[in-house]
Amino acid sequence: MNTNQLFEQRKDLFLKPSTNVRGAMVFCLIAGLATVAYGMLGGMQERVWGSLLLNTFFFFAIALGGSVFAAMQDVIGATWGRPVMRIHEAFTGFMVVAGAIFLAFFAAIKLDLAHARNVYSWIKDPASVHHFWGKRSWLVENFMLIRDSVAIMAIIALARWQIGMKVRRDKMFVEGKKDEALHFGKEVQAKLRYWSAPILVAYAILFSMLCFDMLMSLAPTWFSTLWGGWNFAIMMQTLMASLLIAMFAVTHTAVGSVIQRQQFHDVGKIMHGFTIFFAYLTYAHILTYWYGNVPEETEYFIHRLQAPWLYIVIAAPIMSFLIPLFALLPKISKWTRGITVPLASLILFAQWLAYLLVVQPQVVQASAWKGPLVELGVGLGILGAFMLTFFRFAGQNPMVAVADPLLPEAMGQGHH
Repeated sequence: MNTNQLFEQRKDLFLKPSTNVRGAMVFCLIAGLATVAYGMLGGMQERVWGSLLLNTFFFFAIALGGSVFAAMQDVIGATWGRPVMRIHEAFTGFMVVAGAIFLAFFAAIKLDLAHARNVYSWIKDPASVHHFWGKRSWLVENFMLIRDSVAIMAIIALARWQIGMKVRRDKMFVEGKKDEALHFGKEVQAKLRYWSAPILVAYAILFSMLCFDMLMSLAPTWFSTLWGGWNFAIMMQTLMASLLIAMFAVTHTAVGSVIQRQQFHDVGKIMHGFTIFFAYLTYAHILTYWYGNVPEETEYFIHRLQAPWLYIVIAAPIMSFLIPLFALLPKISKWTRGITVPLASLILFAQWLAYLLVVQPQVVQASAWKGPLVELGVGLGILGAFMLTFFRFAGQNPMVAVADPLLPEAMGQGHH
């Protein structure tokens, strides 16, 4: 397929959910709202807040990853991923919803609504970090709420500017202004090649800060200098898993007609690579804490090696590392629907369990946790919101970067 053929099919490059998908989204949203109501009215307010935090952050990371991955390709002028770039850029639509949930959570903490302050023990009891000079200076309630609110809004603003230029370029193409769109596309390419590097630096700093504040500070006396990188590894592994599932979902559409086997293979290879990178950083955590044997560090892991968390500790690395490590070795496992989709789904569920292990043991008493029913229910609601924003984006914007100057080379087997 070339640019002229894309121009003829430009009206078919939008995606709308089928009746079944709409029904699934409605079910997920209703299940999520019902779970939140059940938990809040049933005296599990802290657990509900923890579930909202872990699920929203999980999908927020995937959404941000869609923008990060696009910026990575733009800064080096990569061509291979151009046919699928708009799909992971569409994930960024969820960032506004996630930002709204986070800001509502911060407001609830400030106003102490439904015991939201109990989620962070250092907010409830500031004296718990009094003996740690750096922590007592950084973990200050108003300071955290303000800086994280600013970080979230800055990330959303950067992503909207970054993706907005590309969407405007492609909409011009769809409207019939082909030559004008292609000319503007070259301007966008040059501008993003210049600005994508500082944008990536900003994403790295802001996302790491959010990881430190919103996740690591749940255990205020514990710390990890690898925390930002560890969360980045999860972000990229789950992004590739989500992207592969979406690529298979659009296979029989006009959007899917520009996706070739090589894109499935390359995304699968990246997912495989980040599977290993994630395991490496996880092992680096455990190794350094083991030989350091510092009580503030080892307590974090000892707490999670008790029931009921122990079962998740055993299951999560098997599903997120061992199985994908070997199952993704054959080439066929990267482009065969019956193999790739189950593996990608397994990775997503395993990393969701990893976030559950980070959040809920600090929020819920082990004796009161009888299973992940609340977490899964809230997760369904957030998944429904993620799908809703994806299809809203896909219904308003062409899902192929039709005016991207690098797209013709990618469709012509360009592979660099």
